[in-house]
Amino acid sequence: MFSTIAIDPNPLPRMSAVPPTPSDPSAPSGANWRIDAGALRGMLSPALSDWTLELVEETGSTNADLTAACRQAPWTDAARLRLAYRQTAGRGRQGRPWQGQAGMTFSVALPLALAPAQLSGLSLAVGLALAEALGDVDARLGARIGLKWPNDLQIDGRKLAGILIESVPAGPQRVWAVIGIGLNLVRDAQMEAALGRELAGVAEAMPGFDAQRDAPRLLAALLERLAAMRIAFLAHGFGPMARRWSAADAYRDQPVRLLHEGKVIAEGMARGVDEAGHLLLETPAGLERIASGELSLRPAPGQGDTA
Repeated sequence: MFSTIAIDPNPLPRMSAVPPTPSDPSAPSGANWRIDAGALRGMLSPALSDWTLELVEETGSTNADLTAACRQAPWTDAARLRLAYRQTAGRGRQGRPWQGQAGMTFSVALPLALAPAQLSGLSLAVGLALAEALGDVDARLGARIGLKWPNDLQIDGRKLAGILIESVPAGPQRVWAVIGIGLNLVRDAQMEAALGRELAGVAEAMPGFDAQRDAPRLLAALLERLAAMRIAFLAHGFGPMARRWSAADAYRDQPVRLLHEGKVIAEGMARGVDEAGHLLLETPAGLERIASGELSLRPAPGQGDTA
């Protein structure tokens, strides 16, 4: 028997923000990499030849920038990237502020010829695409990554990346999905100390990692996977991806708690996700579908989690 917990009907959950890091000489090793736009263009397949690529030193928020641009731009099938090496007014989960991180912060605006009701599971599809892209670059890195419902990537229970999706309506059956992504390239000891918890970074799972060399490769792989995900999502939605997502679920078949505004509202065994992207939680009352991205998932006491 199924029941459903739904705190917020919005199918586009906000990101659990990747923690901030200062952009200065004291920042962790790897923080001063740069990507050449022409070189990045050359690494992309012809299918992405019409994408707009914008790389800037600093902005308030790449998501805010693209959201504003999408409101003004004519409808097109071409996506748009905006990457900033420092964000000063970024927003994370439930509107919490953040300022960039020891890694890569960027947003991608994907045009989707869908109604808002058809966007269920999009954040999970994006997370799966990111995890698979990292595996494309280095299989050892991919093997270490676990997905945390609804929109985080982890390594050994520590946050590696977070996702924020905001929608911009563009007419009937037309919406821009503005996807903000923060990916830690290296661990930041100062930020870990400030937060009181450990983080994860690409470098720890990718031997020989060099930010200047590898950041463009990572970004190109991420964009390719996002482009492929868009095509698949337009055709069939999240449903066909659910099994792959569940296979990479960091907490599948483990006891977990769900919190809303700091209060435990449900406990049970995580059983992956359904075709709509709902978390499946086995409880004494039966199998429940959890439909809200405003909930926080945590392992049950004693299971270990630092994210």
